[in-house]
Amino acid sequence: MRWVAMKLLGAALLLTLVTGFDRKAFAQDTGESRSLLEMPRARQGYWIGFGLNGVAANLIEEGHNHGVYGGYGFTFRIGQLITERFGLGLLYEDAGYQLGRIKKGNDKGGTGGLILEGDATLWRNLSVHAGFGIGYVFVKDNTALDNSLRGGGGSYMTLGVMYDFFPWRKRLTGGWAITPTLDFRAMPDGNVHAYTLLAGVQVIRWSGLADNMLILPEE
Repeated sequence: MRWVAMKLLGAALLLTLVTGFDRKAFAQDTGESRSLLEMPRARQGYWIGFGLNGVAANLIEEGHNHGVYGGYGFTFRIGQLITERFGLGLLYEDAGYQLGRIKKGNDKGGTGGLILEGDATLWRNLSVHAGFGIGYVFVKDNTALDNSLRGGGGSYMTLGVMYDFFPWRKRLTGGWAITPTLDFRAMPDGNVHAYTLLAGVQVIRWSGLADNMLILPEE
């Protein structure tokens, strides 16, 4: 599983770097064409962000519904807008077993994964994202006679929505954003299936675009 995750990570980073280089070179080589430039917006360029989520995970173990486990988790995002509205990136999240970040009764455990996700801007700074990757879910009851880990890994799918607020914006493009998020995750493989709702806040840094890629206001 770790080897597959590294391959996915490497491929996504390579694709992001290649598309970013080609886009900038194209804009520079054809700078005389105003139609190739973009209007200045805060939500442009590369993004990198960290977040904290509240987690509600419905776990189904070998056909038995254990109900909803509550807890919290962390997220890390990185990516790039490839066009004005569409982007590609990586999402890593962890509600890790080691700290018992999800629990119900005597059961404690964790869930998380690595996802290659696409991002689409719907309106202003409102965006929707969806992706596919690999994930894990584990639970353990230390009070039981058999207190071994239960769970495993498998396919991991996500769908969510977010809105970027830029309270400290000083530039025409890019800047720091405070971003509320709402996401749904599904991991239908393995002995324990997980269907998870996450709500939280992220702090995201947008790089913005260079001046030669923008339609600048006339002074």
